[in-house]
Amino acid sequence: MRLAPAALVAVIAFGAPARGDDSFEAQANLHLRTTTVRNEPSSAVLYDRQLGTFDVRPYLVPEGEDRYGSLYASLRLAGSFRGGDLRWVVLADTGEVRRRAFPLVAQVCAADTPTGLTVWPGAPMHRCISAPVPLEETRYAAPIAVMNGRSVDEELRHTLLVREAYLAWSFGKAGFATLRAGRKRTTIGDGLVHDDYATGVELGLDLGALGPSWAMGVGVFQPTRDFPSTVRGISPVAVARVDYLPSLFERAGIFVAALRDRSGSVGEIVRGAVIEQRVGALDQAIGTAAEPTFARDLARTLDAPLESDASLGWAGTSGSLAPWRGTKLGWTLALQGGTLHRLTTTGPLGAQVDLARDVPLRGGVASARLDVDLGEKVTVAPSFLYLSGAPPPSPGQPYRSFIGIVPYVTTTNLFFNGGLSETFSARQATAAGVNGRGVVAPTLAITYDPWEKVTVQGKAAYLRSAVPGPFGGSTYGTEADLTATWMPRPWLMVGIEADALWTDDFYAARATITKTLLAVDFLTP
Repeated sequence: MRLAPAALVAVIAFGAPARGDDSFEAQANLHLRTTTVRNEPSSAVLYDRQLGTFDVRPYLVPEGEDRYGSLYASLRLAGSFRGGDLRWVVLADTGEVRRRAFPLVAQVCAADTPTGLTVWPGAPMHRCISAPVPLEETRYAAPIAVMNGRSVDEELRHTLLVREAYLAWSFGKAGFATLRAGRKRTTIGDGLVHDDYATGVELGLDLGALGPSWAMGVGVFQPTRDFPSTVRGISPVAVARVDYLPSLFERAGIFVAALRDRSGSVGEIVRGAVIEQRVGALDQAIGTAAEPTFARDLARTLDAPLESDASLGWAGTSGSLAPWRGTKLGWTLALQGGTLHRLTTTGPLGAQVDLARDVPLRGGVASARLDVDLGEKVTVAPSFLYLSGAPPPSPGQPYRSFIGIVPYVTTTNLFFNGGLSETFSARQATAAGVNGRGVVAPTLAITYDPWEKVTVQGKAAYLRSAVPGPFGGSTYGTEADLTATWMPRPWLMVGIEADALWTDDFYAARATITKTLLAVDFLTP
Protein backbone atom coordinates (compact mmCIF):
# COMPACT_ATOMS: atom_id res chain seq x y z
CA MET A 1 0.00 0.00 0.00
CA ARG A 2 1.30 3.46 -0.83
CA LEU A 3 1.11 5.40 2.43
CA ALA A 4 1.35 8.88 0.92
CA PRO A 5 -1.86 8.66 -1.18
CA ALA A 6 -3.50 6.74 1.68
CA ALA A 7 -2.73 9.61 4.05
CA LEU A 8 -4.22 12.05 1.56
CA VAL A 9 -7.44 10.02 1.40
CA ALA A 10 -7.59 9.99 5.19
CA VAL A 11 -7.17 13.77 5.23
CA ILE A 12 -10.17 14.20 2.98
CA ALA A 13 -12.25 11.76 5.03
CA PHE A 14 -11.41 13.31 8.40
CA GLY A 15 -11.75 16.83 7.12
CA ALA A 16 -15.26 16.51 5.78
CA PRO A 17 -17.16 17.91 8.79
CA ALA A 18 -15.69 21.44 8.83
CA ARG A 19 -15.94 23.50 12.01
CA GLY A 20 -15.38 27.11 12.83
CA ASP A 21 -12.00 26.48 14.40
CA ASP A 22 -10.69 24.56 11.38
CA SER A 23 -7.87 26.14 9.35
CA PHE A 24 -6.51 25.87 5.85
CA GLU A 25 -3.49 27.40 4.14
CA ALA A 26 -1.89 27.10 0.73
CA GLN A 27 1.57 28.10 -0.42
CA ALA A 28 2.95 27.97 -3.97
CA ASN A 29 6.50 28.81 -5.03
CA LEU A 30 8.29 28.98 -8.37
CA HIS A 31 12.10 29.09 -8.52
CA LEU A 32 13.84 29.89 -11.82
CA ARG A 33 17.59 29.48 -12.41
CA THR A 34 20.14 29.93 -15.17
CA THR A 35 23.43 28.22 -14.37
CA THR A 36 26.86 27.97 -15.95
CA VAL A 37 29.41 25.50 -14.55
CA ARG A 38 32.93 25.20 -15.92
CA ASN A 39 35.62 22.58 -15.24
CA GLU A 40 33.54 20.31 -13.05
CA PRO A 41 35.46 17.02 -12.47
CA SER A 42 33.68 13.96 -13.78
CA SER A 43 33.69 10.44 -12.35
CA ALA A 44 31.88 9.01 -15.37
CA VAL A 45 33.59 6.11 -17.14
CA LEU A 46 32.52 5.88 -20.80
CA TYR A 47 33.31 3.46 -23.62
CA ASP A 48 34.98 5.05 -26.66
CA ARG A 49 34.28 3.35 -30.01
CA GLN A 50 37.38 4.78 -31.66
CA LEU A 51 39.68 3.66 -28.85
CA GLY A 52 37.95 0.30 -28.61
CA THR A 53 38.06 0.57 -24.82
CA PHE A 54 37.17 2.95 -21.98
CA ASP A 55 38.30 6.55 -22.14
CA VAL A 56 39.79 6.89 -18.64
CA ARG A 57 41.71 10.08 -19.41
CA PRO A 58 38.94 12.47 -18.22
CA TYR A 59 38.44 10.62 -14.91
CA LEU A 60 38.48 13.24 -12.09
CA VAL A 61 39.89 15.83 -14.50
CA PRO A 62 38.40 19.36 -14.19
CA GLU A 63 37.28 20.24 -17.71
CA GLY A 64 34.24 21.09 -19.84
CA GLU A 65 31.31 23.44 -19.53
CA ASP A 66 27.61 23.04 -18.79
CA ARG A 67 25.00 25.76 -19.30
CA TYR A 68 21.34 25.22 -18.55
CA GLY A 69 18.13 26.74 -17.32
CA SER A 70 16.04 25.04 -14.65
CA LEU A 71 12.97 25.48 -12.54
CA TYR A 72 11.54 24.15 -9.32
CA ALA A 73 7.83 24.52 -8.51
CA SER A 74 6.09 23.50 -5.31
CA LEU A 75 2.59 23.54 -3.85
CA ARG A 76 1.96 23.03 -0.14
CA LEU A 77 -1.47 22.57 1.39
CA ALA A 78 -1.97 22.35 5.13
CA GLY A 79 -4.84 22.50 7.56
CA SER A 80 -6.13 21.55 10.96
CA PHE A 81 -9.43 20.53 12.44
CA ARG A 82 -10.95 19.20 15.64
CA GLY A 83 -9.65 22.18 17.54
CA GLY A 84 -6.20 21.98 15.98
CA ASP A 85 -5.40 18.61 17.51
CA LEU A 86 -5.48 16.95 14.09
CA ARG A 87 -3.38 18.46 11.32
CA TRP A 88 -2.56 17.45 7.77
CA VAL A 89 0.06 18.46 5.22
CA VAL A 90 0.36 17.70 1.52
CA LEU A 91 3.40 18.94 -0.41
CA ALA A 92 4.06 18.34 -4.09
CA ASP A 93 7.02 19.64 -6.07
CA THR A 94 8.64 19.06 -9.41
CA GLY A 95 12.21 18.78 -8.15
CA GLU A 96 14.74 20.35 -10.50
CA VAL A 97 13.35 20.41 -14.05
CA ARG A 98 15.88 20.94 -16.83
CA ARG A 99 17.04 19.56 -20.15
CA ARG A 100 19.92 17.13 -20.03
CA ALA A 101 21.76 14.92 -22.51
CA PHE A 102 22.60 11.35 -21.49
CA PRO A 103 25.27 9.07 -22.98
CA LEU A 104 24.19 6.65 -25.67
CA VAL A 105 24.38 2.98 -24.74
CA ALA A 106 26.55 0.55 -26.71
CA GLN A 107 26.44 -3.25 -26.59
CA VAL A 108 30.02 -4.24 -25.71
CA CYS A 109 31.46 -7.71 -25.43
CA ALA A 110 34.78 -9.31 -24.55
CA ALA A 111 36.71 -10.02 -27.74
CA ASP A 112 40.06 -11.16 -29.10
CA THR A 113 41.17 -7.56 -29.74
CA PRO A 114 44.22 -5.74 -28.33
CA THR A 115 41.93 -3.90 -25.89
CA GLY A 116 39.91 -6.99 -24.96
CA LEU A 117 36.60 -5.34 -25.92
CA THR A 118 34.56 -4.60 -29.03
CA VAL A 119 31.14 -3.26 -29.98
CA TRP A 120 28.49 -5.74 -31.07
CA PRO A 121 27.22 -6.05 -33.80
CA GLY A 122 29.78 -3.66 -35.27
CA ALA A 123 32.31 -6.51 -35.41
CA PRO A 124 31.85 -10.07 -36.68
CA MET A 125 30.11 -12.13 -34.01
CA HIS A 126 32.91 -14.71 -33.87
CA ARG A 127 35.15 -12.05 -32.27
CA CYS A 128 32.89 -11.90 -29.21
CA ILE A 129 33.89 -14.35 -26.52
CA SER A 130 31.17 -13.27 -24.07
CA ALA A 131 27.60 -12.04 -24.19
CA PRO A 132 27.39 -8.28 -24.90
CA VAL A 133 26.59 -5.94 -22.02
CA PRO A 134 25.12 -2.40 -22.21
CA LEU A 135 27.67 0.31 -21.42
CA GLU A 136 27.44 4.09 -21.66
CA GLU A 137 29.64 5.53 -24.38
CA THR A 138 31.27 8.86 -25.16
CA ARG A 139 28.54 9.81 -27.67
CA TYR A 140 25.46 11.56 -26.30
CA ALA A 141 21.77 11.40 -27.20
CA ALA A 142 19.64 14.49 -27.80
CA PRO A 143 18.76 16.37 -24.58
CA ILE A 144 15.51 15.45 -22.84
CA ALA A 145 13.54 16.97 -19.97
CA VAL A 146 14.40 15.47 -16.59
CA MET A 147 13.10 15.80 -13.04
CA ASN A 148 15.51 15.21 -10.18
CA GLY A 149 18.03 13.81 -12.64
CA ARG A 150 15.77 11.15 -14.17
CA SER A 151 13.14 11.07 -16.89
CA VAL A 152 9.79 12.73 -16.26
CA ASP A 153 8.01 9.40 -16.76
CA GLU A 154 10.21 7.64 -14.19
CA GLU A 155 9.85 10.41 -11.62
CA LEU A 156 6.06 10.44 -11.97
CA ARG A 157 5.86 6.65 -11.82
CA HIS A 158 7.89 6.42 -8.62
CA THR A 159 6.70 9.51 -6.71
CA LEU A 160 3.67 11.19 -8.39
CA LEU A 161 5.66 14.32 -7.29
CA VAL A 162 4.25 13.88 -3.77
CA ARG A 163 6.94 14.73 -1.21
CA GLU A 164 4.82 15.06 1.92
CA ALA A 165 1.39 13.66 2.76
CA TYR A 166 0.88 13.02 6.44
CA LEU A 167 -1.44 13.36 9.40
CA ALA A 168 -0.35 14.67 12.79
CA TRP A 169 -2.44 14.07 15.89
CA SER A 170 -1.65 15.87 19.18
CA PHE A 171 -3.10 14.36 22.32
CA GLY A 172 -2.60 14.17 26.06
CA LYS A 173 -2.34 17.04 28.53
CA ALA A 174 -1.73 20.31 26.64
CA GLY A 175 -1.20 18.21 23.50
CA PHE A 176 2.28 17.19 24.67
CA ALA A 177 2.30 14.01 22.51
CA THR A 178 2.17 14.13 18.71
CA LEU A 179 1.82 11.13 16.42
CA ARG A 180 2.68 11.61 12.72
CA ALA A 181 2.05 9.04 9.99
CA GLY A 182 2.65 9.18 6.26
CA ARG A 183 5.33 10.76 4.10
CA LYS A 184 7.28 13.71 5.52
CA ARG A 185 10.71 15.28 5.73
CA THR A 186 12.81 13.47 8.31
CA THR A 187 16.13 14.75 9.68
CA ILE A 188 18.78 12.83 11.65
CA GLY A 189 22.01 14.35 12.94
CA ASP A 190 21.25 17.84 11.57
CA GLY A 191 21.13 16.39 8.06
CA LEU A 192 24.56 14.72 8.16
CA VAL A 193 22.99 11.27 8.52
CA HIS A 194 19.61 11.86 6.84
CA ASP A 195 17.55 14.79 5.60
CA ASP A 196 14.95 13.91 3.01
CA TYR A 197 11.35 12.89 2.49
CA ALA A 198 10.50 9.42 3.79
CA THR A 199 7.46 7.31 4.61
CA GLY A 200 6.87 6.14 8.15
CA VAL A 201 5.53 6.80 11.64
CA GLU A 202 6.97 8.89 14.47
CA LEU A 203 5.94 9.85 18.00
CA GLY A 204 7.14 13.10 19.57
CA LEU A 205 6.80 14.05 23.24
CA ASP A 206 7.15 17.72 24.23
CA LEU A 207 7.55 17.33 27.96
CA GLY A 208 7.92 21.11 28.28
CA ALA A 209 4.14 21.30 28.01
CA LEU A 210 4.00 19.34 31.28
CA GLY A 211 6.83 21.18 33.04
CA PRO A 212 10.25 19.55 32.37
CA SER A 213 12.28 21.21 29.58
CA TRP A 214 12.75 18.04 27.59
CA ALA A 215 11.61 16.68 24.23
CA MET A 216 11.75 13.09 23.03
CA GLY A 217 10.94 11.30 19.82
CA VAL A 218 10.99 7.85 18.23
CA GLY A 219 10.22 6.81 14.66
CA VAL A 220 10.48 4.17 11.98
CA PHE A 221 10.59 5.01 8.26
CA GLN A 222 11.60 3.78 4.82
CA PRO A 223 14.44 6.08 3.61
CA THR A 224 13.40 6.79 0.04
CA ARG A 225 11.51 9.50 -1.82
CA ASP A 226 10.01 6.77 -3.99
CA PHE A 227 6.93 4.89 -2.94
CA PRO A 228 8.09 1.98 -0.77
CA SER A 229 6.24 -0.47 -3.04
CA THR A 230 8.57 0.52 -5.92
CA VAL A 231 11.78 -0.16 -3.97
CA ARG A 232 13.41 -3.58 -4.01
CA GLY A 233 13.79 -4.90 -0.48
CA ILE A 234 12.73 -3.41 2.82
CA SER A 235 15.30 -1.20 4.57
CA PRO A 236 13.69 0.30 7.66
CA VAL A 237 15.41 3.00 9.68
CA ALA A 238 14.67 3.32 13.39
CA VAL A 239 15.56 6.58 15.15
CA ALA A 240 15.26 7.97 18.68
CA ARG A 241 16.27 11.33 20.14
CA VAL A 242 16.23 13.16 23.49
CA ASP A 243 16.71 16.94 23.69
CA TYR A 244 17.08 19.35 26.58
CA LEU A 245 15.38 22.69 25.80
CA PRO A 246 16.82 25.48 27.96
CA SER A 247 14.82 28.09 26.00
CA LEU A 248 12.46 28.37 23.06
CA PHE A 249 15.27 28.51 20.46
CA GLU A 250 17.89 26.35 22.17
CA ARG A 251 18.39 22.62 22.36
CA ALA A 252 21.05 20.07 23.30
CA GLY A 253 20.53 16.38 22.93
CA ILE A 254 21.52 12.93 21.81
CA PHE A 255 20.27 10.69 19.02
CA VAL A 256 20.60 7.10 17.84
CA ALA A 257 19.57 5.54 14.53
CA ALA A 258 19.86 2.11 12.94
CA LEU A 259 19.42 0.82 9.39
CA ARG A 260 19.04 -2.77 8.18
CA ASP A 261 19.68 -2.51 4.45
CA ARG A 262 18.65 -5.28 2.07
CA SER A 263 17.90 -3.05 -0.93
CA GLY A 264 21.49 -2.83 -2.17
CA SER A 265 21.83 0.87 -1.39
CA VAL A 266 25.02 0.42 0.67
CA GLY A 267 26.53 -1.40 -2.30
CA GLU A 268 25.68 1.56 -4.52
CA ILE A 269 27.30 3.87 -1.95
CA VAL A 270 30.68 2.15 -2.34
CA ARG A 271 30.27 1.70 -6.12
CA GLY A 272 32.28 4.86 -6.82
CA ALA A 273 35.21 3.58 -4.79
CA VAL A 274 35.10 0.16 -6.47
CA ILE A 275 34.99 1.72 -9.95
CA GLU A 276 37.84 4.08 -9.04
CA GLN A 277 39.96 1.08 -8.14
CA ARG A 278 39.31 -0.58 -11.50
CA VAL A 279 39.83 2.63 -13.50
CA GLY A 280 43.24 3.02 -11.89
CA ALA A 281 44.18 -0.57 -12.69
CA LEU A 282 43.14 -0.18 -16.35
CA ASP A 283 44.96 3.14 -16.70
CA GLN A 284 48.20 1.51 -15.53
CA ALA A 285 47.69 -1.51 -17.82
CA ILE A 286 46.97 0.32 -21.11
CA GLY A 287 49.42 -0.85 -23.77
CA THR A 288 50.43 -3.96 -21.84
CA ALA A 289 49.36 -7.59 -22.07
CA ALA A 290 47.19 -7.09 -18.97
CA GLU A 291 44.99 -4.44 -20.61
CA PRO A 292 42.26 -6.81 -21.89
CA THR A 293 41.86 -8.41 -18.46
CA PHE A 294 41.41 -5.10 -16.65
CA ALA A 295 39.14 -3.66 -19.35
CA ARG A 296 36.81 -6.65 -19.15
CA ASP A 297 36.85 -6.45 -15.35
CA LEU A 298 35.80 -2.79 -15.49
CA ALA A 299 33.08 -3.58 -18.06
CA ARG A 300 31.57 -6.23 -15.77
CA THR A 301 31.69 -3.86 -12.80
CA LEU A 302 29.91 -1.07 -14.69
CA ASP A 303 27.23 -3.37 -16.06
CA ALA A 304 26.39 -5.55 -13.09
CA PRO A 305 24.55 -4.00 -10.14
CA LEU A 306 26.34 -4.34 -6.83
CA GLU A 307 24.27 -6.44 -4.46
CA SER A 308 24.72 -5.79 -0.77
CA ASP A 309 23.38 -6.64 2.66
CA ALA A 310 24.41 -4.39 5.54
CA SER A 311 23.63 -3.23 9.06
CA LEU A 312 24.45 0.33 10.11
CA GLY A 313 24.05 2.34 13.29
CA TRP A 314 24.72 5.94 14.33
CA ALA A 315 24.94 7.52 17.79
CA GLY A 316 25.75 11.12 18.57
CA THR A 317 24.91 14.49 19.97
CA SER A 318 23.68 17.67 18.33
CA GLY A 319 22.42 21.01 19.49
CA SER A 320 22.17 24.76 19.15
CA LEU A 321 22.80 27.09 22.09
CA ALA A 322 23.14 30.84 22.62
CA PRO A 323 25.97 31.05 25.19
CA TRP A 324 26.23 34.83 24.94
CA ARG A 325 24.07 37.59 23.55
CA GLY A 326 24.44 37.85 19.79
CA THR A 327 26.06 34.42 19.44
CA LYS A 328 24.81 30.97 18.54
CA LEU A 329 26.79 27.74 18.80
CA GLY A 330 25.72 24.64 16.88
CA TRP A 331 27.32 21.23 16.74
CA THR A 332 26.92 17.64 15.59
CA LEU A 333 29.17 14.79 16.74
CA ALA A 334 28.46 11.19 15.79
CA LEU A 335 30.02 7.77 15.43
CA GLN A 336 28.90 5.19 12.88
CA GLY A 337 29.31 1.45 13.14
CA GLY A 338 28.03 -1.64 11.41
CA THR A 339 28.85 -4.47 9.06
CA LEU A 340 28.76 -4.91 5.31
CA HIS A 341 27.66 -8.53 5.44
CA ARG A 342 28.20 -9.09 1.74
CA LEU A 343 29.05 -7.16 -1.41
CA THR A 344 28.68 -9.16 -4.62
CA THR A 345 28.59 -8.66 -8.36
CA THR A 346 27.94 -10.86 -11.39
CA GLY A 347 30.81 -12.76 -12.96
CA PRO A 348 31.53 -13.48 -16.66
CA LEU A 349 29.13 -16.45 -16.87
CA GLY A 350 26.44 -14.98 -14.65
CA ALA A 351 27.85 -16.49 -11.47
CA GLN A 352 27.79 -14.44 -8.28
CA VAL A 353 31.23 -13.13 -7.34
CA ASP A 354 32.04 -11.99 -3.80
CA LEU A 355 33.73 -8.59 -3.59
CA ALA A 356 33.60 -8.41 0.19
CA ARG A 357 32.23 -10.33 3.15
CA ASP A 358 31.66 -9.20 6.74
CA VAL A 359 33.50 -5.90 6.35
CA PRO A 360 33.33 -3.75 9.51
CA LEU A 361 31.91 -0.28 8.76
CA ARG A 362 33.32 2.46 10.95
CA GLY A 363 33.08 6.23 10.61
CA GLY A 364 32.69 9.53 12.34
CA VAL A 365 31.49 13.07 11.80
CA ALA A 366 32.24 16.29 13.64
CA SER A 367 30.60 19.60 12.78
CA ALA A 368 30.68 22.89 14.69
CA ARG A 369 29.52 26.40 13.80
CA LEU A 370 29.63 29.68 15.71
CA ASP A 371 27.48 32.61 14.55
CA VAL A 372 28.51 36.00 15.95
CA ASP A 373 26.53 39.19 15.31
CA LEU A 374 28.83 42.19 14.77
CA GLY A 375 26.26 44.92 15.05
CA GLU A 376 22.90 44.84 13.29
CA LYS A 377 24.15 44.26 9.75
CA VAL A 378 27.07 41.83 9.91
CA THR A 379 27.26 38.21 11.04
CA VAL A 380 30.50 36.23 11.07
CA ALA A 381 30.27 32.44 11.18
CA PRO A 382 33.40 30.28 11.41
CA SER A 383 32.68 26.55 11.09
CA PHE A 384 34.42 23.21 10.82
CA LEU A 385 33.31 19.96 9.22
CA TYR A 386 35.02 16.57 9.41
CA LEU A 387 33.71 13.46 7.67
CA SER A 388 35.90 10.38 8.00
CA GLY A 389 37.17 8.78 4.80
CA ALA A 390 38.81 5.62 3.52
CA PRO A 391 40.37 4.13 0.39
CA PRO A 392 38.28 1.57 -1.55
CA PRO A 393 37.18 -1.45 0.53
CA SER A 394 39.73 -4.25 0.79
CA PRO A 395 39.35 -7.78 2.23
CA GLY A 396 39.90 -8.04 5.96
CA GLN A 397 40.08 -4.27 6.54
CA PRO A 398 37.39 -2.04 8.11
CA TYR A 399 35.85 0.54 5.77
CA ARG A 400 36.16 3.82 7.67
CA SER A 401 34.33 6.27 5.42
CA PHE A 402 31.36 7.98 7.07
CA ILE A 403 28.20 6.76 5.35
CA GLY A 404 25.07 8.88 5.42
CA ILE A 405 21.69 7.38 4.56
CA VAL A 406 20.66 10.46 2.59
CA PRO A 407 22.81 13.39 3.82
CA TYR A 408 22.11 17.02 2.98
CA VAL A 409 25.22 19.18 3.42
CA THR A 410 25.35 22.79 2.17
CA THR A 411 28.60 23.99 3.75
CA THR A 412 29.84 25.43 0.44
CA ASN A 413 28.17 26.10 -2.91
CA LEU A 414 30.34 24.05 -5.28
CA PHE A 415 31.81 21.10 -3.41
CA PHE A 416 28.63 20.59 -1.34
CA ASN A 417 25.95 21.94 -3.74
CA GLY A 418 24.80 24.74 -1.44
CA GLY A 419 23.89 28.29 -2.41
CA LEU A 420 20.84 29.57 -4.23
CA SER A 421 20.07 26.17 -5.76
CA GLU A 422 20.48 24.01 -2.67
CA THR A 423 16.76 23.16 -2.62
CA PHE A 424 17.18 21.77 -6.15
CA SER A 425 19.50 18.98 -4.99
CA ALA A 426 18.43 15.44 -5.92
CA ARG A 427 19.59 13.88 -2.65
CA GLN A 428 20.96 10.37 -2.57
CA ALA A 429 22.82 7.96 -0.36
CA THR A 430 26.54 8.64 -0.43
CA ALA A 431 29.84 8.07 1.30
CA ALA A 432 31.72 11.13 2.47
CA GLY A 433 33.77 13.21 0.03
CA VAL A 434 34.85 12.05 -3.42
CA ASN A 435 34.47 8.25 -3.64
CA GLY A 436 34.37 8.00 0.15
CA ARG A 437 37.72 9.71 0.79
CA GLY A 438 36.22 11.98 3.47
CA VAL A 439 36.29 15.73 4.08
CA VAL A 440 38.13 18.16 6.34
CA ALA A 441 36.69 21.64 5.81
CA PRO A 442 37.37 24.74 7.93
CA THR A 443 35.05 27.47 6.61
CA LEU A 444 34.36 31.15 7.24
CA ALA A 445 31.08 32.80 6.22
CA ILE A 446 30.31 36.51 6.45
CA THR A 447 26.76 37.80 5.96
CA TYR A 448 26.11 41.50 5.37
CA ASP A 449 22.76 43.29 5.11
CA PRO A 450 23.69 46.66 3.60
CA TRP A 451 20.09 47.73 3.05
CA GLU A 452 16.67 46.47 3.99
CA LYS A 453 15.71 43.42 1.89
CA VAL A 454 19.27 43.05 0.52
CA THR A 455 21.61 40.33 1.79
CA VAL A 456 25.17 39.58 0.68
CA GLN A 457 27.06 36.49 1.85
CA GLY A 458 30.64 35.42 1.24
CA LYS A 459 32.19 32.06 2.11
CA ALA A 460 35.73 30.73 2.02
CA ALA A 461 36.74 27.11 2.71
CA TYR A 462 39.90 25.04 2.59
CA LEU A 463 38.89 21.53 1.54
CA ARG A 464 40.93 18.39 2.15
CA SER A 465 40.24 14.67 2.02
CA ALA A 466 40.62 12.59 5.16
CA VAL A 467 42.83 10.08 3.28
CA PRO A 468 44.88 10.49 0.07
CA GLY A 469 43.07 10.18 -3.25
CA PRO A 470 43.78 7.94 -6.25
CA PHE A 471 46.52 10.27 -7.53
CA GLY A 472 48.27 10.55 -4.15
CA GLY A 473 47.06 14.02 -3.14
CA SER A 474 44.87 15.00 -0.18
CA THR A 475 43.79 18.56 -1.01
CA TYR A 476 40.57 19.10 -2.92
CA GLY A 477 41.26 22.82 -3.12
CA THR A 478 40.20 26.25 -1.86
CA GLU A 479 36.68 27.48 -2.48
CA ALA A 480 35.25 31.01 -2.42
CA ASP A 481 31.52 31.71 -2.81
CA LEU A 482 29.58 34.94 -3.15
CA THR A 483 25.78 35.31 -3.18
CA ALA A 484 23.54 38.36 -3.14
CA THR A 485 19.75 38.45 -2.83
CA TRP A 486 17.20 41.26 -3.07
CA MET A 487 13.49 41.09 -2.23
CA PRO A 488 11.86 44.11 -3.88
CA ARG A 489 8.44 42.65 -3.07
CA PRO A 490 7.27 40.12 -0.48
CA TRP A 491 6.49 37.72 -3.36
CA LEU A 492 9.65 38.27 -5.40
CA MET A 493 13.32 37.43 -4.80
CA VAL A 494 16.18 38.12 -7.21
CA GLY A 495 19.62 36.65 -6.59
CA ILE A 496 23.04 36.21 -8.14
CA GLU A 497 25.79 33.77 -7.24
CA ALA A 498 29.45 33.41 -8.24
CA ASP A 499 31.58 30.54 -6.93
CA ALA A 500 35.12 29.31 -7.58
CA LEU A 501 37.04 26.24 -6.44
CA TRP A 502 40.76 26.19 -7.17
CA THR A 503 41.48 22.46 -7.36
CA ASP A 504 44.64 20.95 -5.93
CA ASP A 505 46.54 17.66 -5.91
CA PHE A 506 43.57 15.37 -5.15
CA TYR A 507 42.49 15.63 -8.79
CA ALA A 508 44.24 14.41 -11.92
CA ALA A 509 44.83 18.01 -13.07
CA ARG A 510 44.59 21.46 -11.57
CA ALA A 511 42.07 23.99 -12.82
CA THR A 512 39.52 26.44 -11.48
CA ILE A 513 35.97 25.16 -11.19
CA THR A 514 33.49 28.03 -11.49
CA LYS A 515 29.74 28.45 -11.21
CA THR A 516 27.66 31.52 -12.00
CA LEU A 517 23.95 31.62 -11.37
CA LEU A 518 21.02 34.00 -11.75
CA ALA A 519 17.95 33.28 -9.63
CA VAL A 520 14.38 34.59 -9.66
CA ASP A 521 11.85 33.28 -7.12
CA PHE A 522 8.11 33.91 -7.04
CA LEU A 523 6.82 33.22 -3.54
CA THR A 524 3.47 33.10 -1.81
CA PRO A 525 3.55 36.06 0.62
